[in-house]
Amino acid sequence: MAQGRYLKDRARLYVLFVAVVAAVSVVILLLPYDTVYVRDRAHLQVFLVTIVACVAMFFLGMMYNFLMWMRGRGLRGAPEGRLLRTVARSVRFAVSRRFGRMISVFLKDAVYLSRLKERSVTRWFMHLLILGGFILTFALDLVVTFSLDVVRFGPMISVDGWAKLWIRDFAFDFAGLMMLVGLLIAAVRRFVVRPKIVRTESSDAASVLFLLAVVLGGFILEAMGIAGSIPGHDANNAYSFVGYLFSKAMPSISGQLYDQAWLVHGVMSALLIAYIPFSKLFHMVATPLAIEVERMLPSGVRA
Repeated sequence: MAQGRYLKDRARLYVLFVAVVAAVSVVILLLPYDTVYVRDRAHLQVFLVTIVACVAMFFLGMMYNFLMWMRGRGLRGAPEGRLLRTVARSVRFAVSRRFGRMISVFLKDAVYLSRLKERSVTRWFMHLLILGGFILTFALDLVVTFSLDVVRFGPMISVDGWAKLWIRDFAFDFAGLMMLVGLLIAAVRRFVVRPKIVRTESSDAASVLFLLAVVLGGFILEAMGIAGSIPGHDANNAYSFVGYLFSKAMPSISGQLYDQAWLVHGVMSALLIAYIPFSKLFHMVATPLAIEVERMLPSGVRA
């Protein structure tokens, strides 16, 4: 009986996983992408295939992490069954009055990192820049993609539109600059200063260098577009203030390699999504949130 229940729970969990991945993949593949910067549609197709695979890896990694948490000592039953019950009860919890409290906890402990601030202001400021810049970039990407490829929002498309200037150009550069400054502080601490309390393992170094490559790659790509007068980058360049500074070191001929650079940056960004569940970036958010959720959810969720 127990074995049958375990197999049933496991099958239901993986069916749910496949359904979520399939739904996200369909949305990614069916968007029209009429206003994407890249001009070579073959490059776009390669990117779309890559992002779908990386999204699947992201959800697989998330499920793996949650299953590991569900194997905690003192918990009864198979981890798959507990995870399914947690998902169901969390959905009900999300529509309850207590959900607002969890959001405030998330903002305070997982985004603002209030507990880390009490231990080290330097580490808090560094993590706040990295995490805040990452979350802001992700939110902006969703807004811009929806505006450009779904509703075709005029001010986001027009070269003189307020949304294009302040969201696509300025806000993206501001968020990227936040991450860049935070990552540079992290790199100096881990590879130059090396305080005794900081232990730099291979996973830590990989996370910092990977994020640095993606952020710098974005600014270099933007600079190539500005230097080469690529559509979307050929007017009001001062709003893209970081990319504009980078473009001063770029020859105009660099615009001929823009599509190739776009593909490299897009693939690296997709790989970053797949890497998140296995990186410190995920645990920096998930650990404080998991502690609070464990305390706030009804005891039946933890059974």
